Amino acid sequence: MNATWNYDQTTLLREQYGKLPAVAIASLLGKTPNAIMQKANKMGLKSKLYHKVEIPLNTIINFRARGYSARKIGRLIGYSHRGVRWAEQNHRVGRGE
Repeated sequence: MNATWNYDQTTLLREQYGKLPAVAIASLLGKTPNAIMQKANKMGLKSKLYHKVEIPLNTIINFRARGYSARKIGRLIGYSHRGVRWAEQNHRVGRGE
């Protein structure tokens, strides 16, 4: 992966961070999601995206039942593994929900 950041990349990050998941920005820029979050932190950008994005919990449950890890599920549905874990911990699926 490319370790340096050019002007266009930082501009795209500034405009899209908090609107798109870090995984999506990473794929656009050819960087890792971790690199995206680190650079955003250095730039002072904030995102509450994990709390605003509606993650398909039933999909997560189905993948978990098949033995998929949070990281693998995140890659398949376009979210970070942290978002997948957050959804599992903070949402309950039961009768009537």
